[in-house]
Amino acid sequence: MMTDFQEREIKDFLRKKKLSAVILNEIYDHFVVQISELMKENVSFQEAFLKTKMGWQYELEMVNADTLSFKKVARIEKTVLKSRFRNIIFSSICLSVIGLAAFLFLNDYFYIIQLGLAILSFSMLAYNFAFKKMKFVEYMELSFHPLILKNLVIGCILFLGIGYFTQSSHFWDFGIGKVFSIYGMLVQIQLLYFRSKKVNVLI
Repeated sequence: MMTDFQEREIKDFLRKKKLSAVILNEIYDHFVVQISELMKENVSFQEAFLKTKMGWQYELEMVNADTLSFKKVARIEKTVLKSRFRNIIFSSICLSVIGLAAFLFLNDYFYIIQLGLAILSFSMLAYNFAFKKMKFVEYMELSFHPLILKNLVIGCILFLGIGYFTQSSHFWDFGIGKVFSIYGMLVQIQLLYFRSKKVNVLI
């Protein structure tokens, strides 16, 4: 049977890994179960704790959260973040394609879509500030979020690459720039939404 002090020692160790609350609680439960099982075999707490940490060493190793991020997170947290990022990218691309269709076939309504997204983004930002779910420093970090930086990198590559081969920048006026702006707003809105729900998205 573990003491309160020993349970706190486990939590303190896991908190240093900067895990989100959900993952921390889940891994904490695994640690408690595994250590308790080892202690039933007359293994001391410290030895059982060490063996459990060794078993979780790979998952809890601190690695870069993303190619374009300098933040370190546990590998298991990175796996969850990558899955979350993929969902954000997929939904943003799908909605951006709809935006492109609106630009091509319903040009008059395209600006309404842009205005609506801008208002939604501002509303999410105001909500996060009003209810103290985000600090101004974190909002500044949002501008350098890996997903937003990737959008800028891809946009620059397309602009320079296609512009070089076509020797013209008019292709950018053919809705591509507007689609990229919509994509950027959609990503930001989702990041702000996740932040309001206290879901880890690296801001």
